[in-house]
Amino acid sequence: MARIKNLEETMKPQKSVRCALLIGAVLTLTTTGATAAEFKLTASSSHPPVIPWVNVIKTYVVPESVKRAKALGHTIKWTEAYAGALYNFKNTLEGIEEGLGDVGWVGTLWEPVKLPLQNVTFSTPFVTADVAVAAEIQEEMHKNIPAMNEQWKKYKQVYLGPQTIDDYVLISNFPVKSIDDIKGRKLYSAGGMSRWIENSGAAGVDGGLPIYYNGIKTGIADGAIVPGTGILPFKLHEVAPYITTIGFGGGITGALTMNLTTWNKLPPELQEMFRQLGKEYGELVTKKVIENHEKHFKIMADQGAKFYTLPIEEQIRWSKTIPNIAKEWTERNQAKGLPANQVLSAYMDGVRKRGIKPIRDWDE
Repeated sequence: MARIKNLEETMKPQKSVRCALLIGAVLTLTTTGATAAEFKLTASSSHPPVIPWVNVIKTYVVPESVKRAKALGHTIKWTEAYAGALYNFKNTLEGIEEGLGDVGWVGTLWEPVKLPLQNVTFSTPFVTADVAVAAEIQEEMHKNIPAMNEQWKKYKQVYLGPQTIDDYVLISNFPVKSIDDIKGRKLYSAGGMSRWIENSGAAGVDGGLPIYYNGIKTGIADGAIVPGTGILPFKLHEVAPYITTIGFGGGITGALTMNLTTWNKLPPELQEMFRQLGKEYGELVTKKVIENHEKHFKIMADQGAKFYTLPIEEQIRWSKTIPNIAKEWTERNQAKGLPANQVLSAYMDGVRKRGIKPIRDWDE
């Protein structure tokens, strides 16, 4: 800065325009050099990178951020900790909140109390299995409904990008061709999914993909409600070879987030870079989920898995056994001062305006 000061002291008034340009150039160069920095960040997840929403962090977000940061004059050095190295599936929100990970996937499906607005799709089954549509709507809601981002901020995080999932199916160690077939059975059904089988005669067991294999193998449960792309990576079809499409649809199950303290330490250009990477993360996860759904189902069929789709009449029948959980969800969260009605409308209208007709219209 001494050079700048000397320049300012020796400038002549008659050369003010020319000198101002020179000073500006020197200031720009000096400031750019002064703000270039090295950032040590940790990427984390409870799940291994064999599933799309973690794989894209490892294979795209981490290396791409290094490259883009370098182009901006900064250095990012990553530590990567996946597959529960820092926290398990029940603590993804707390893991990023407490700074165990700086950037990571948060499973909102396990946070119906802390992140109720992000759980709208668990109160609206039988709506759509279109992964891309759900991701687009998730982005729209975070853009247009401030309370969505405020919920993340409450837990010291910044939302970066969407994570949606393909059709939830029922895997089991027994055949299912009717809702009647699950009476008396125990089924893993994470978070709000337990309401989907509430009046079916089956008992819900809370859990997450990493524990389902052993749980079904040892008799803790007879099956599970899982996203289609979550079966093959965890070899669940080995213990639950019957895979039944119920019509549940997919939905919003998580997001890529960054610890708020970490975010606030980043210069604006890196913040903008991570927002763009978050958007691209959502697009790539969607692409991988769609590709994997078809590919995985073919592989599992070749390995002996048995597939069945409930007739539409049975899907409608199942949907009608579920209490009006969307109404309960909106009333409960509106009473807390949260715009649940706005979120429900945004989701349902977002689906319908894209030409999709839900099996059950939860906002009517």
